[in-house]
Amino acid sequence: MMDGNLSTAVLQEYLCRWRAGDTAALNELLQTVFRRLRYLAAHMLRGFPNLRPYADCDDLLQGSMLRFVRTLRIIQPRTTRDFFNLAAVHMRRELMDLARRAKRRIAPSSLHAASVEGESQGERVRTDVMDSSSCPQKVADFEVWVRFHELVDNLPIEEREVVGLIFYHGWRQQQIAELFNVSVRTVRRRWETARQRLRAMLQQEFDR
Repeated sequence: MMDGNLSTAVLQEYLCRWRAGDTAALNELLQTVFRRLRYLAAHMLRGFPNLRPYADCDDLLQGSMLRFVRTLRIIQPRTTRDFFNLAAVHMRRELMDLARRAKRRIAPSSLHAASVEGESQGERVRTDVMDSSSCPQKVADFEVWVRFHELVDNLPIEEREVVGLIFYHGWRQQQIAELFNVSVRTVRRRWETARQRLRAMLQQEFDR
């Protein structure tokens, strides 16, 4: 799934040129990875189905890239892997901001109607929260899904990386094992542990 023409050496060359004052270097870098980043944005947007009437893939991509570029002025990712992980972080944060703004635009009466099934619906979301094909359809699920994406940042780094690659980037476990030079069993264990940890954190927060 990684862009084959963006090796770590090429990435560093782009970033060094840009920081040295070559403004075209950043545009060249973003053009090189545009298809990959757009795929990532579309894949991540699936986790916020209620957001689709208010924002699309291009909205997410534009907002997150503005954040990303500001960060690149301060932090230089060491590897291509770090570059895409950082891009995913900014897309996740942009998604959460878009979701909060969209929630404020929804009529209070709609929120009240959705809350009738809120308890059972929330339980379903917590149960399936790590299945990217599970898309909450009720307005009341906004809060659960925003909090889920926030909690991803609280995972231990090894689990957070696996969640990022599977849930946000759409990688297969075999690909991740090859990237990290570990066994598929290790990747599967980190993925399952992360799922259990996230479910537990959500359960604790929404059952208060």
